[in-house]
Amino acid sequence: PTSPAKATERSVAVLYFENLSGVKEDEYLRDGVTEDIITELSKIRGLKILSRPTVLPYRDRPVTAAQVGQQLKAAFVLAGSIRRAGTRLRISSQLVDPQNDSVVWSERYDREMADVFEIQDEIARKIAQALRITLSPQEQEALAEKPTEDLQAYDLYLRGKSYARRMTRQDSEFALQMFENAVALDPSFALAYAAIANSCAQYYQHFDRTPLWIERAKSASQRASTVGKPGPEILVAEAWILYAEARYDDAIQRVRQAIERKPDVEGGYYLQGRALFAAGRYQAVADMAERAAAAAGEDYNIYVPIVNALGALGKKDALLNYVLQRIQVLEAHLKRVPEDARGRALLAGDYAQLQRVDDALREAHLAMTLRPDEAIIMYNVACVFGRLGRKSDCLDALRKAWHGGFRDPSWARRDPDLSILHDEPEFETLYPAGDTP
Repeated sequence: PTSPAKATERSVAVLYFENLSGVKEDEYLRDGVTEDIITELSKIRGLKILSRPTVLPYRDRPVTAAQVGQQLKAAFVLAGSIRRAGTRLRISSQLVDPQNDSVVWSERYDREMADVFEIQDEIARKIAQALRITLSPQEQEALAEKPTEDLQAYDLYLRGKSYARRMTRQDSEFALQMFENAVALDPSFALAYAAIANSCAQYYQHFDRTPLWIERAKSASQRASTVGKPGPEILVAEAWILYAEARYDDAIQRVRQAIERKPDVEGGYYLQGRALFAAGRYQAVADMAERAAAAAGEDYNIYVPIVNALGALGKKDALLNYVLQRIQVLEAHLKRVPEDARGRALLAGDYAQLQRVDDALREAHLAMTLRPDEAIIMYNVACVFGRLGRKSDCLDALRKAWHGGFRDPSWARRDPDLSILHDEPEFETLYPAGDTP
């Protein structure tokens, strides 16, 4: 049989580095550095780098390079550790051939935090050298690029990303503050401006329909394009603005451009699925489901438009398959992040889909206890009650979601979980048909 190494030539799986700081709060730094190394290595054409979502399930799991190489069919596995002590940063990394568990290259860096970009750049170059890949001048130039010259701005950006992934109102506000602080320190930090645009457009979509949020998003997006190259992250930010303006076809086109350039661009498939669903193109969501779920890895958000579209299409077998997949992802995620109220609300919905009533109600009440005033949580809880046939509870939760700022009729009216309310006058008042494209 063909060995995984021969089958995939110079493919590399970059495992999330082990956080040796002993401080859970430093995990955002570990995640950020690992993901930046993945991005750096992806700039080298002679390498096939497995995407962040592909390796995410192995984070903090006791696995060997041989196991990962076999399961992911990776020719090489990069593993390592990171420890921060004050302003010092120690990063150890080694490139392993999983076929024989031999170390192809290893290095330990003990430097100032300010050198973090040079370390990431050097790791990428050393791996290319170890695998006998000659870098082109363009690749060398790309590797030398830094997202920012300001280390504190970079730290704030990584913190902001860790908050933004939870998608609740409070976390979104924390994330936005981090990104704003980052650009205050470095006014030329394009990725942080793209993150601000993303955050503002999503805040408008989920929590507050004041036009100011769209104006802020557009301003940040324009600034990102002015100070940096129009990369995939900026395209996703522009797509979120188009989505928030209900320009779904334009949003779909823009986010597709981002995915073509970077298949694992953060939030890309999720936004594409949302826009297709909001446009009523359920079959298109179903068609992209397998590809999107594979690209998303442990990002449970991608399953939201997939599950809703399959429900709207009445594809019960496929729906059950993705519900079971998301349950696995969510249960594993909530062991690591038990305070994630949105994750609990979505898990409650999946339990409700399987008629695991007690489990569904437990998770729904936990979600409401964690974030009682959160619009997106109350919306998801309304969906749980809808699936369980609890009409009064469903309407009560949806009313709270509306008052909390969830004002998206194109989503709510098409959501199969809320079909139980379609004969309710109050539902028509909250989410009138005339507002749905």
